[in-house]
Parts: sequence; structure tokens; C-alpha cells
Amino acid sequence: MLKWEHSIPVIQKSMSKKQDIHQAFEDFLAEQDSRYTQQKREIVDALKNMMHPFEVDDFLAILHRKKKDKNFSRATVYRTIKQLLEAKLIQKIQTPEGKVYYETNFEQEQHDHIICNACGKIIQIQESIINQYFSDYCQQIDFVPDYRSVHIYGTCKKYLQSGELCKD
Repeated sequence: MLKWEHSIPVIQKSMSKKQDIHQAFEDFLAEQDSRYTQQKREIVDALKNMMHPFEVDDFLAILHRKKKDKNFSRATVYRTIKQLLEAKLIQKIQTPEGKVYYETNFEQEQHDHIICNACGKIIQIQESIINQYFSDYCQQIDFVPDYRSVHIYGTCKKYLQSGELCKD
């Protein structure tokens, strides 16, 4: 089971930024000769409310609970998630056990993750010194980054000390 711990407050963006997400996805889909259907739009709207990494099946259950009058097929949700990943609007987080989680990139500042191999806890980190290091290094080697995803895997202190899985 996924454990989630915030190390930074979630930063809310303006409504115009949220609308830009729809435009960015619509533009990406047009480049791929794909349509931005009403169902895809509703999936993106639902993803905006996901504050933590999620598994697709869990998201699908949430979507069905919130949109009881709509029928979202599993295939449509998985295909939309894949397209959002390709558009770099979400990112994939994979645990050593092979579990796959996704996290939206729409409303969060650049951040990285520390993932416990034992209990599955994911800690979100955002430090300006890390961001500055990557920026400086890329500039030093004349490299223009499009995207960054850093995941550090290890074992959390609680598990090391007690040998028990985290319950929080």
C-alpha cells in the first residue's frame, strides 16, 4: 500500500494556469492527430483534484464515484493517462516491486521523490538548492532540459529501526 508524506505545502495556481492545462493537452493531441473529447476533458478535470500519486485503478474508482451519470471505460482512462504521460502533464513513479503510480505535473512546482523500498512511502521533496544545482549543471554542459524526474530509492528510518511497515 502506498504511504504518502508531504514535505512541502501544495502550491495552488491560478485558474488561468488550470485552463492552460486543457490547452496544452488539446495542442498535444492535435499534433498526434487525436481528438480532445469531452470524456478526456472530464478525466483531466478529475486529475486536477488528485493531490497524491495514484494508481490508475484507484483513480478509475474515484472517477466512477464522482461521475455516477457518466460511463468511463477502463480503456479510455488508460489511453488518456498514456497520452498525458507522453505530453509530460503527468509523471510515472515506479516502486521496486513494480507498482506504478502517476502524479500530475499541472499544479506543482518542480519536485523529486524519495521512495521507501520496504513500506512504499513516497516523500515529496522540493529544495531550491537541488533545482539550482540541476539548472547550473545543465547550463554548464550546454544542455536544455525539457523535463526532470528524480526518484531516490532506499529504506525509511522507521522501518530500519522497528522492522515494521509504516502504518501512517
